[in-house]
Amino acid sequence: MGVELEYVAVLLQRRFNVMQEMKRLTSELKEAASRNDKVSLTLILQMRADEMAKAEACQEEIWLMAESGPEEAKEVRRLMSHDFIEGGPPEAAMEQKIYEIRRKTASVLNDIREADQYLNRNVGGKRSYYSTNRIQGKEGC
Repeated sequence: MGVELEYVAVLLQRRFNVMQEMKRLTSELKEAASRNDKVSLTLILQMRADEMAKAEACQEEIWLMAESGPEEAKEVRRLMSHDFIEGGPPEAAMEQKIYEIRRKTASVLNDIREADQYLNRNVGGKRSYYSTNRIQGKEGC
């Protein structure tokens, strides 16, 4: 039967849209942290958690497609692998669409990750997960 590439692209596009919203909320989170606005921080963190759940639901639905059979599992793993986006654009049109969405999503996710690290360092100080001592394993958990 095969994997419905169009549906994979739709789910990935939904996930990308959710990630863009998470990026926007992360920017708002940074602003609230700079104002030391604990009420806004709490609300924005909850909104971001809701968006994360939506992104996870899209991802889960894609992985459920892999349960249709061994060929489908192989195809989903290939489309969702890091090698797929590192290998350059594929020739098939729908795979190109999936490739572009995945690359854009990776970029947005990287921006979110960098902002999270910044927030964690500023709010957590020496207790931050990203503090030099913790990353090098010099501080206990």
